[in-house]
Amino acid sequence: MNIKQVLADTEKFFAGHNIENPRLDAEVLLADLLNMERINLYVNFDDPLSENELVRYRKRIIKRAKHYPVAYITGTKEFMSLVFSINENVLIPRPETELLVEEVISYCENKGIKGPNIVDVGTGSGAIMVSLGYYLSQAKIIGIDIKDETLTVAQGNIKKHELVDRLKVIKGDLLTPLIKMDKNNVDIVVSNPPYISSEEMKELPAEVKKEPVIALAGGKSGLKIYNDLILQSKKVLVPGGLLILEIAYNQAEAICEILKDWDNVSVKKDYAGHDRIVIAEKPENGVR
Repeated sequence: MNIKQVLADTEKFFAGHNIENPRLDAEVLLADLLNMERINLYVNFDDPLSENELVRYRKRIIKRAKHYPVAYITGTKEFMSLVFSINENVLIPRPETELLVEEVISYCENKGIKGPNIVDVGTGSGAIMVSLGYYLSQAKIIGIDIKDETLTVAQGNIKKHELVDRLKVIKGDLLTPLIKMDKNNVDIVVSNPPYISSEEMKELPAEVKKEPVIALAGGKSGLKIYNDLILQSKKVLVPGGLLILEIAYNQAEAICEILKDWDNVSVKKDYAGHDRIVIAEKPENGVR
């Protein structure tokens, strides 16, 4: 079978299994298997696949038909124009989370901050911290996560992008490790914490349910971690330091209420028009 036939058959098979983007997924999985750009699949439409390639591709097809995420099958995901290694131990980076990174970069540029001390809470794959380290060439960044398996993935991505001199990961629950070390020189705390409520967890798409629950579930209301993280952030941020959080589309009002004693609280929308980012600054005179 040639590439054209394989893609046509796979698209039909995926459509029959209610895969949302059957053609795209077929192409991404095959291009990755053949180590080529998707556009080159069309250039090489008539090229036959070897028996070994067909066997390996069929294994991928079967996984995807069971709604196993494409990124877990390929083991990679692009974020902020960088390629990250991922596996089932970490949340798959989302395009909307790029807004979080872009806001931090803009903040540093606007404030003239050249070498900020940044902490990424719940770092997961390290996509946020590595992207910030890559685009903010003097930033020093700590990523914190609670699972060893997750930290291994993040550390791998730090090495992959050659940022080991300025980025490191530590194990811990939210900002507890830094509080225990009496660290209070952090310029920016950034986080995409678990924020999906218990009820919403039940309604998640099949693909999302394959991702680690610990990275998704935010308790009954989805707000508990925000309460804890906001309180802890006051202890590690410098006066005027930035706290920037990704949120669910329906959480802005509640989280702004938690932040009522912070300065310059604002909400940013994503490209779909949903509330997505909350930004706040610790009061210059310290904790109110």
